[in-house]
Amino acid sequence: MKKRISYILITAAVILAASVIIFAVLHFTGGSTDTNAVYEDMRDSFERSGLLSANIGLITKNVQDDTVTYGKFGSGVIFKKNDGMYYALTAAHVVSAEHSELLVFTVNTDMRSENIHGLEGLNVLSADAYDSMYKAEIMFVSSLDDLAVIRFTTDEELSVMEFADNDPGINDRIMCVGNLQNEWFRVSYGKVTSGIERFGEFKGFPSSAMKHTAYIQVGSSGGAAINEQMRLVGITPGASLSLDKSTFNYGVMIPVSEIRKCLDEWTDR
Repeated sequence: MKKRISYILITAAVILAASVIIFAVLHFTGGSTDTNAVYEDMRDSFERSGLLSANIGLITKNVQDDTVTYGKFGSGVIFKKNDGMYYALTAAHVVSAEHSELLVFTVNTDMRSENIHGLEGLNVLSADAYDSMYKAEIMFVSSLDDLAVIRFTTDEELSVMEFADNDPGINDRIMCVGNLQNEWFRVSYGKVTSGIERFGEFKGFPSSAMKHTAYIQVGSSGGAAINEQMRLVGITPGASLSLDKSTFNYGVMIPVSEIRKCLDEWTDR
């Protein structure tokens, strides 16, 4: 039985490699793509704000014929709390798997990993980590953009991210939070490099997004983009990466003006 679970978890690790939208490579509009760039003043403001706990991680769980498999990882950000329920934004493609449960992990989840069969570098999350995650409910999937709303309940005291009043401008500084493989809740820094552009559909989800230089990778989909005032200015649907995913070209974010349109679509139903 343990061997069977191990192979299942290996499958989950392989599936993880395909969990982010890769947009077609368009022209790059400038700015640094230094994946190690840090804006120390923004980092310090973020740490003081306590807003890291507003960010969550997502993973799909599939149960079929007593066999459990775990699918793609993603990210999200809490924007509302009501009657003990937390509501979070994420990318629609992160929650689009059919016949799957959606699990949420937080900054307080012990993301302990274990090695598979002594193979170097082949680590997967422990069963205890999966068992400690929360079941989430998909509340809304937008027809306008690659956005979705989920909700979950927990006794944890988590922060709520406020929306920015306006979209950022070109060269405005931002930071992105995402769950890269084995780098949970990684924060990256960059600048906005374009206005809103219409990207083509991918797996049925359209996106109107702005390019930026903050490093994102597999697992970042659905994560928050935050401005200097520590407000939510965007949600990550994907990035432009090389074919082997080793080289980051640019990230994209669905800006707050588009997010508001999607939330209006939800509340107007």
